[in-house]
Amino acid sequence: MRLQVAGRLDLAEPIYRSILQLQPRHAAANYCIGMLLVQLRRPADGLPHLQAAVEANPEIADYWLGHLEALLLLGETDRATSTLALARRHGLAGEAAEDFAGRLASKLPQAAAKTAATASGDAAAPKPTRASRRREVASRRREATAIRRQEAAVLALVQQRRFQDALPLAREMTERFPEHGAGWKIFAAMLWAAGPPEEALAAMHASVRLLPQDAEAHCNLGTALNKLRRLDEAEPWLRRALQIDPNFAPAHTQLGDNFQLQGRYEEAEPSFRRSIDLNPGDGSDDSDVPYHGLLFMMNHNPAVSAGALFEEHCRVGAYWERSACQIRRPRPHDNQPDRCLQVGFVSPDLRNHAVASFVEPVLREWRNKAGLRITVYYNHPTDDDVSRRLRGYVSQWFPVFGLSNQQLAQKIADDGIDILIDLSGHTAMHRLGTFAHRPAPVQASWLGYPATTGLQTMDYYLADKHFLPAAQFEPYFTEKLAYLPAAWAFQPFDSAPPVNPLPALESGTITFGSFNRLGKINEATVQLWSRLLRALPAARMILAGIPLERQHLRLIEWFAAAGIARDRLTVHPWSTLEAHLALHHQVDMGLESMPYTGCTTSNHALWMGVPTLTLVGPTPASRLSAANLGHLGLEEFIAVNADDFVAKGLSWANDLAALAALRAGLRARWQRAPARRPAFVADGIEAALRRMWRQWCAGLPPESFEITASEAANSAGG
Repeated sequence: MRLQVAGRLDLAEPIYRSILQLQPRHAAANYCIGMLLVQLRRPADGLPHLQAAVEANPEIADYWLGHLEALLLLGETDRATSTLALARRHGLAGEAAEDFAGRLASKLPQAAAKTAATASGDAAAPKPTRASRRREVASRRREATAIRRQEAAVLALVQQRRFQDALPLAREMTERFPEHGAGWKIFAAMLWAAGPPEEALAAMHASVRLLPQDAEAHCNLGTALNKLRRLDEAEPWLRRALQIDPNFAPAHTQLGDNFQLQGRYEEAEPSFRRSIDLNPGDGSDDSDVPYHGLLFMMNHNPAVSAGALFEEHCRVGAYWERSACQIRRPRPHDNQPDRCLQVGFVSPDLRNHAVASFVEPVLREWRNKAGLRITVYYNHPTDDDVSRRLRGYVSQWFPVFGLSNQQLAQKIADDGIDILIDLSGHTAMHRLGTFAHRPAPVQASWLGYPATTGLQTMDYYLADKHFLPAAQFEPYFTEKLAYLPAAWAFQPFDSAPPVNPLPALESGTITFGSFNRLGKINEATVQLWSRLLRALPAARMILAGIPLERQHLRLIEWFAAAGIARDRLTVHPWSTLEAHLALHHQVDMGLESMPYTGCTTSNHALWMGVPTLTLVGPTPASRLSAANLGHLGLEEFIAVNADDFVAKGLSWANDLAALAALRAGLRARWQRAPARRPAFVADGIEAALRRMWRQWCAGLPPESFEITASEAANSAGG
């Protein structure tokens, strides 16, 4: 109530109303706005709020006194008398109760005459008495002490990573002290971790209104909007955070992420590097957002060479290893090469996430494997239907979001894990800092990130030759490459529509499509696509999964600069996966982004009968789509340079009969491919894990190797 007490009713009222929009039964906000309306000589408007405050928390004496004050100003002495009696039954006593009783008694003879005038807002505001002033001072002192205690309690739980316990306490703090901005900031952070995002955003807006000079509060709001891909909304909040504090490193990080997602790489890199300069760290904490943000951006930037990308990964790997220590193991590992292997997976993405769709078929195949015992270390604060389903496939499932890297490493060592597998690489909420401590004898990275981890403590990277051709990429990995017959298994969406005939046969012109996220589509990609579109003046293009606020306008501008008119483009926002897949019925051929190509999206397209033309480059991320095409024998859709890309696109566009025949048989071909045979993929990975373990048992250093199809088949009996 500090703004209110200071007479800034114009500033206080919007804050209370925003709180009530979020929580209509918020006791303190109802009380505050009720008293504000009383101060504005609108007791009739304030009364419902004051009554709501009493109903929500009848133990607070001030709520009763506010309710009684409004009734008295309205001349409703009968209701005031009965309400006072009720308040006394709830504990209202002492000087406050007697003071009000005396005022009520003095009003009784004249109450009826004043009722109409007061109800219409003509009554004078109540003059503060000496007793009321003493109560206000004492109340403010009690409030300050209570705020300090409750905030300390919440922050202590946060420091212990007991987020589930901290959330209700943070909510209670905002209910008791609705004008305490730091409380809203803490509560918003807790809500964001737990969901839903709409409630968290409302709390963040409350925090920035109450803390107009707090860089962190503004950065938090910008970060949340970034995560929701509301990039145009996020950017001003992040810039405002840096106006408040130019050296606030997290705001530089988030602004870099915002730029990267818009394809503004030249602006993104300085933001990330400024954040690192301000807070370089030493690897002893659990946060490397500017580092993995920088690497993520570099993977998407067509101007970055493979060598520069590798060197930056090595620098970031060294960051994590700088303060790592050898974790104590409670017992020596049994180095029998053929015993049951204790295999651990570390990931935040074993939930409704693309990574889970590749991992689930393998875990399902391993459910009853005698030679493997699977433990998952799940690094995400929430569960969903997917994570609950995956839990049923493994021997042990540990939520570890609340553990530090060193604590998690020690737990893994205590659990006796033989082979520890990273499923994240340098993506959000990864645990590479844990791997830097070397908690397991053998450590490998798989699936979640198309590049090296840069860690010297990561022994292997699982791939196949369609993804990473032998010899070409080994210089760009600190890990040794373990080549599988197929590096991943993908499960299609159960409700995917059937494949339809080639649309161009009916329309007479070819329609290209892109189903990649906006952050993968940069200006160089648009220029490449536009070369093909200019060579086929009647061709059209569908861009799916693109936000329609203002972000798609940059894409339209890039196409226009490349000579492609707006009326040749159709932009669709993301809706549901079923609707997303149904859009493939309008597409004859996909066009892949570069240098970061699609993997999940190209698999979905192939399942829908739509091959995707892709341009491979010198980085692993450029070969994801090529790996899917290679397993289906569709090398004729894999281009090696821009001229080859255009030539291959024209060749297919001018042979619609061949494209139609390919489309009609593509789902059946996909069904025969290695990626649609989970047992084959699982057997190959199991054979690779056994090879790694035998290498370690023999006291030999890691080395690159290849698992043949026959070796994978032989592991099936294990």
